[in-house]
Amino acid sequence: MITKKLAVILLLIILILMCTIYVTGFCRDNPKSSGSITVLAGTGTMLAMNDLKQNFEKENPGATVNIQYGNSGELFAKLNTDKNVDAVVPGDINFMENAKNKGFIDNKTVHSIVYHIPIIAVEKGNPKKITSIADLSKPNIKVGLADKNSTAVGKLSIKMLNKSGLTDKVNSNVVVYTTTVNQLIPYLVSNKVDAIIITEDLAYNNSKIDVVEIPKSENEIATIGIGITSFANNKELTKKFEKFIISNEGMNIWQNHGFKPVTNL
Repeated sequence: MITKKLAVILLLIILILMCTIYVTGFCRDNPKSSGSITVLAGTGTMLAMNDLKQNFEKENPGATVNIQYGNSGELFAKLNTDKNVDAVVPGDINFMENAKNKGFIDNKTVHSIVYHIPIIAVEKGNPKKITSIADLSKPNIKVGLADKNSTAVGKLSIKMLNKSGLTDKVNSNVVVYTTTVNQLIPYLVSNKVDAIIITEDLAYNNSKIDVVEIPKSENEIATIGIGITSFANNKELTKKFEKFIISNEGMNIWQNHGFKPVTNL
């Protein structure tokens, strides 16, 4: 009888300990994280990243994601001077190669997320009847491009023009180069240019412009990815945020902003 009582008491003690450990969070697969992290992100990801930040913080009370936006050149310069950055989400994952070579990024943490697909955006109704990259070289067509030295889309635009053999002709029609791709849209909707090369996510649900798709054979498609820095201050929270933005829930948010997911996640 005594032995049975002892066995019951021991079992109760074990159950109480297990419940206590669970409640305090040590045995949970998805523990709540707190604190703050700093994420650098390409300007073209702003709408999606703001929603991702908001949803992540809502699901993780006590967590704060500080996002700093900029073009590729600005992001790299920031990494070079600021060791308080936890993760980077650039407009082109090729950015990571230079960052990894400098020792800024933990190679094992880099993940592809969604495609960054260039398109030609034109005025509503397409009054200049622009249907291809070749049309950007026609006389009296005013073109706007993102800067090739500081933006991911600018670099992609130059690659496309070089592929088409129309670089010089199109460049002669360029009336503005902007330091971020987002700055091109106001030039278009205010009729200061006839066409711009941006990414399809920026044109998504924009009723003021029309989209001219670029055939895949002529296009230069980039990939948006995420990487955790080698000097991340809050690695637990950063890993959790990375996991969130490549999760099914995170991918739905990307898609709601016009991005197409990379299929090999």
